[in-house]
Amino acid sequence: MISLFVFLLMAAFSNEVVTLNTDRSLYAAGETVWMRGVVSDSSGVPTSRFLYVELLKDGRDSVSVRVKLKERSGMFFGQMDLPADLAGGWYTLRAYTLAQKEWPAKKMFHTRLIIRGSGGMPAVFADPLPDNGGKEGPVEVALSKADDGRLSVSLTDSDGKPVAGTFSVSVTKEGYAGFDFQAMYSPEPLPDVLPEGEREYVQNLDFRVRSVRPRMPDKYEVSVMAREIDYYYSEASESAKGQKGRTGQSFRIPDIDYPEGTLFVVNVTGSKFIYPEREEEPFARAYDYGPTYPVRRMISDTSVVGKMLEDTVAPLPSDDTLTASIVSAERKSAFYRPERNVGPYSHIFEWRQVKLREELEKYDYMDLMTYISSRFPGLFQTYSSSGLAVGRTMYTTRSGSFRHRSSGTSASYSSVDLYINGNKEPDWDWAAIMDVGDVQNLYVLRGNEAFLYKADAVVLIELRSVEDLIKREKDRELKNTIGITPLGWQKPRNFSPSSTLFPERQGTYYWNPCVRTDASGLGLVSLPELPDSYYLRIDGNTDDGNRFVYCRRVGQ
Repeated sequence: MISLFVFLLMAAFSNEVVTLNTDRSLYAAGETVWMRGVVSDSSGVPTSRFLYVELLKDGRDSVSVRVKLKERSGMFFGQMDLPADLAGGWYTLRAYTLAQKEWPAKKMFHTRLIIRGSGGMPAVFADPLPDNGGKEGPVEVALSKADDGRLSVSLTDSDGKPVAGTFSVSVTKEGYAGFDFQAMYSPEPLPDVLPEGEREYVQNLDFRVRSVRPRMPDKYEVSVMAREIDYYYSEASESAKGQKGRTGQSFRIPDIDYPEGTLFVVNVTGSKFIYPEREEEPFARAYDYGPTYPVRRMISDTSVVGKMLEDTVAPLPSDDTLTASIVSAERKSAFYRPERNVGPYSHIFEWRQVKLREELEKYDYMDLMTYISSRFPGLFQTYSSSGLAVGRTMYTTRSGSFRHRSSGTSASYSSVDLYINGNKEPDWDWAAIMDVGDVQNLYVLRGNEAFLYKADAVVLIELRSVEDLIKREKDRELKNTIGITPLGWQKPRNFSPSSTLFPERQGTYYWNPCVRTDASGLGLVSLPELPDSYYLRIDGNTDDGNRFVYCRRVGQ
């Protein structure tokens, strides 16, 4: 019992540390970013088995590309294919686990990339890390040729003692040297304790079942099938009493091992008015990292960078042609007449009294009574009790001229009358279970405006017809069967020195994501035949958690 308590205590106050390195830091649209990630935890608690890697462009708080890497042999290997139409400029590559998705964006591991794409070249810094000679960090790296001709990499500490660890090796064209931000750029130091969420050891499938009617049906059946992984699931479900149709019911199918591109077919039966839809996945918030690279001597002449990128993809053509157009607007009437009677009297309403569907649409998932009380001053909702019946109702603080509503200094409130599709309701029980999405149009009369109704205030609701709901929901692909493709772990792919899109423009000759040293601190690498000059980069972590980087130009 004590050991379990200690384990849980360590888990609550432990932080996963993420490190990510790539084959280079300078790319062109259409090329591939090869990556290697490491997740460690000093407390000894098992780390997450999945790592999210995202590409974000400076000046935009959105994600351009996202992949999910699965842990293999204690590492996270993978690749990110850059879209051929990706805009050029500065980008940030960040990595985090599910437990870190609520961390402040700057605390997550992130590093800089330059991408050549459509548009002009970004301004860059000159030679931020041309050659460190293996002396970056607490570990020294030495290179030599082994007896069998392979490259021998030796790791030692400051006392000359061998160090065990793992590292990646990349060999790129010499023109890509001098833009190595991995070694010098790292996130801000972590505080002692950061809040963290649930760690991701397995993947889940999340979806929701909704109804176009105000209430969910009492019983229905849900089934899920994924042919790629030979998976089938079926369950007979019961809705909670009074469950709102627009809110629906959430489902989570846990412990599923699925790769990227897996299609889950979700089917709901029991009512033609219910439908499944995908739940949002728990990604970290997008963030505009902006120009946060270290201050170095600027290269203002972008032709220098263009020359370094002459072997990469040429800028995509852009059409800057502007087409003139004439914009006209209809003159809006000062009054609105409903297409059908929404009460016992034929009314022409002022626009301030009307909320049409176009305006209500952005509040569809808001509680109806909350919406009314928040948008119309003088109306407020509360709870009323009559015997054993307790429910919500609506009151008004305004009174009409035909009725005296106060005595002395003590003011009293009167209830608000409710009409739904032209019929007066005895109470607000039906409206209390509605969302704004159930309403086609809404009309509110207060004070003297409600004189004909012999009330101080009246709310007239025009409901959306079931046919209209179905028609509108079909725009969102309403059907009882849908396909969901969540972000699964990335399928592994072997590195090829020639790009399939641009074989003559690939900037990386060689990429090995994981080389392990033996107890004597030696690791052997079989390099391919290389040109006379190239750029070698070794980035790794020792078994005790220290990071080391070796960057060097080789040859002429």
